Parts: sequence; C-alpha cells; structure tokens
Amino acid sequence: MFDGLYSEFIKLKRIGYYTGILALSLVSLPLFTFEEEVLSLNWYGYFFNFEFTAFTFVFTLVIPIIISLIFVREFKYKTASIAFSYPNGRLGGLINKFIVSTLIIAAIYVMAYLFVVISGVIFLKAPITWAPLINHLKIFLTSFIFQVALIPLIALVALIGKNMIVSFIYSILLLIGNLSYFLESSYSDFMFSRLPALPILKLGVPIYLDPVNIEITKFEIYLGLCVFLIGLVGSIIFYKKADIY
Repeated sequence: MFDGLYSEFIKLKRIGYYTGILALSLVSLPLFTFEEEVLSLNWYGYFFNFEFTAFTFVFTLVIPIIISLIFVREFKYKTASIAFSYPNGRLGGLINKFIVSTLIIAAIYVMAYLFVVISGVIFLKAPITWAPLINHLKIFLTSFIFQVALIPLIALVALIGKNMIVSFIYSILLLIGNLSYFLESSYSDFMFSRLPALPILKLGVPIYLDPVNIEITKFEIYLGLCVFLIGLVGSIIFYKKADIY
C-alpha cells in the first residue's frame, strides 16, 4: 500500500500539482484577511470572516477540482490500463487515491488555519488568546470531516465524466447549492454541499464576533453518511466494471 501511495504522490508531483495548490493558496488566502475592515475585528470575527468565505464559497469551488484531478489523471493521459494493473488491483488504486485526497485536503486546511493565525498575529490589533484558537480549530476539524465525506462523490463524478470539464460543472452546482441555502429554498436542507460550512451557515451572518457553538443535527450526520456511501459504492462499482482499454 505504501508503494501505491508513494506512486500517487510522485505522479501528482510530475504534473506540478503541489506547486499549483501552493500558488493558488498564496494568491487567494490574503484576499480573505487583509481588508482594513477585517483587520479591525477581534480574533473570533477574524476567523469567522475567513471561514464564511472559504468554507462556503472558495473551498466548495476549488477542492472538488483539486481532488478530481487525482482520479481523472489516468484517463486524461491514457494510462488507466497501466495503473489498474498494479499488484494492489483496482480497489487498491481507489483506496490509495482516497487516502491521498484526504491528505491533500488536510494539508489545505492546516495551511489555511496557520495562515489565519500567523496573519492575525502580525496584523490584528486584538491580542491573541487560546479561546478563539481552540473554538475555531474545532470548526476547522468539523468542516474537514464533512469535506472528506464528500470525496467519494467527487471521485464518482470525475470517473464518470473522465475529464475536468464535468468536475468543474459539478463544482459550480455545489456552489449554487450553497447560494440556494441563503435563499431558504424548500430543498435547502438536502443541499449536501453546505455540510463543510455547517457551523458558519447556521448563524446566517458574514461576521460574528463571539464563540461559535457547533450544532449538528442527526439529519445532517445521516446526510453526510449517505453522500459518502453513495459515492463510495458508485466509485467501487466503476473501478470494478469500467472499461479502461
């Protein structure tokens, strides 16, 4: 398994995948936190402002595209028949890609959290304390768990489409789902795209200066679990049955 994971990381490195993620982060992260109005907030508001924009809009659009490339790559470069013939088999290849996807999302979240903390220490007028750091670390972890739950469905869409255009359209649909939640659509409760931003969206405001209570219902947990299982089962069936030649 470790050889398979190493192979996945090397393949992504060769196409400049990690450099692209780093460049995107360096360009996009400062846009959330360097406005004069934002820098006048306390630590709770500073974190919340970033989370509202990142979890609701930017990550919703960008992460599915980043993850899709992991699953589409073999089809894009016509090497699926080689990749699927490795000793760990098709299912092993799927597991490796899922693990790599999880690690990459974890890296994005860690990088984002550290950026908020470091930039806050440098630019915020308010002194840093442990309370907001711990409160919003919990929010980051909650968002990360739900983001991981969406990986199998992202993979399934990418595998069926076999190109990044389909994945981009899927990302746009997820973004529209989040926007419809703000409009209080009759189907908004079933919009699984909102799951990574749950603690933030429930407050219904772009700025919040107090500790955020994480309130997740059983329905939302079941929704995330259903999306995970549907995507996982669909991806396994695809890997088992797909014509790769």
